[in-house]
Amino acid sequence: GPYVNGEKISAVDLSLAPKLYHLKVALGYFKKWSVPESLTHVHNYMELLFARESFQKTKTPKDEYLIAGWEPKVNA
Repeated sequence: GPYVNGEKISAVDLSLAPKLYHLKVALGYFKKWSVPESLTHVHNYMELLFARESFQKTKTPKDEYLIAGWEPKVNA
């Protein structure tokens, strides 16, 4: 299945979604890094999680807020 434990989403997936989103946004902004295109399964998994209605309703409305939260840690 498309999720860690198979066909149904689990707590593991719900825990990974925000972490992967922070990775995508913060590392993209501060380090100009992204998950390599060759990791197609990771990209598909991230797209699947990020497209969920529950994720869309709870993520930060602007990436700038996420970046501002990481800035003191990255530039410490």
